Amino acid sequence: MRTVIYDEVDGLDETSAGVPIPHSASDRAGDFAMPTVLPKRVPPLAGLALALALVLPVVAVPLGYHVTRKLHRVGGKGVAVAQAAIIVGYLNILLITLVSLNVAVAVLL
Repeated sequence: MRTVIYDEVDGLDETSAGVPIPHSASDRAGDFAMPTVLPKRVPPLAGLALALALVLPVVAVPLGYHVTRKLHRVGGKGVAVAQAAIIVGYLNILLITLVSLNVAVAVLL
């Protein structure tokens, strides 16, 4: 017995005309499996150092150096975030120093 497949558009039997049946994605789902690759995460201390660089740069700079040394030894992702914390921390210290110096000069004059 032949199964009759009707087209969804015109309702005609297309197998008698020799039109192949299209495959669906569910037919091929068991052929292969996607590899499960998890991305490496940035260490939380590197993110904390970057956040502290904006608020407490005196704490963030040593923490950034600590995380950088740790990641160079162990290897891993997040070295750029720790180095960014060091740079932002130093820039913030410079900015605070310049603003404080400016205020001190303005008060004395």
